[in-house]
Amino acid sequence: MFDNCVIDKFLFEEREAIVVHPTVPANGYWVWKAEYYDAFPNFEEAMVQRGYHVCFIDHDNRWASPDSIEQSARFLQFVAEKYGLKQRGIAVGMSCGGLISATLAEKHPELIDVLYLDAPVMNILSLAGLGEMKEPSVDAFRLEIFDTYNLSISSLVTFRGSPIDNMQPLIDHKIPVILLYGNMDKVVIYRENGKVLEDFYRKNGGTIKVIRKSMVGHHPHGLTDPTPIIEFVEAHLGEAI
Repeated sequence: MFDNCVIDKFLFEEREAIVVHPTVPANGYWVWKAEYYDAFPNFEEAMVQRGYHVCFIDHDNRWASPDSIEQSARFLQFVAEKYGLKQRGIAVGMSCGGLISATLAEKHPELIDVLYLDAPVMNILSLAGLGEMKEPSVDAFRLEIFDTYNLSISSLVTFRGSPIDNMQPLIDHKIPVILLYGNMDKVVIYRENGKVLEDFYRKNGGTIKVIRKSMVGHHPHGLTDPTPIIEFVEAHLGEAI
């Protein structure tokens, strides 16, 4: 992974952080892998070969708590300033990384140029067991969510802190989205998560490309050949406002 790359590893506000330097002259853009740094990395590996810096910061939870989102925003601002990069970059969100990257884009749209979401969690209630997901992991997810947001069974039903509850900033700031999902995903149910964002974008004139992966579950993320993702990202850089 990231062969022949210069990699900076350091602490940012007591969290482990990584910045991967491109293998060719830098183009000024950064790619932020919001979660699962070393999972399905072929998109990020391709981007460092095209002049992009890739960055990552470890979170204390994977459920996009307000504190972790604000820390991530400060980290991205730090990376842009330290390495002389553009203020806006590309956010990569796989699974719960989609929850983190979409939430940050909604709270800090000034930082995001393009969103690449891959089987993204967009609806926390869906992963907490209030939807169609019946996998055994739902019980552990629910406990993590309760701990992150100080919720209980009774307060969960009124929780409105998911990305699907605050999508308008993405439209207002014209943030393009490329969205991948597997039609056999039984963990992050598409119609409860990514489909809500897809429908909102199409209804409100947003720029979105959706790639449906036939006979694929929650894994693997990404594409064997990431070219369609790269082409979308590079075609829409600079459109966000």
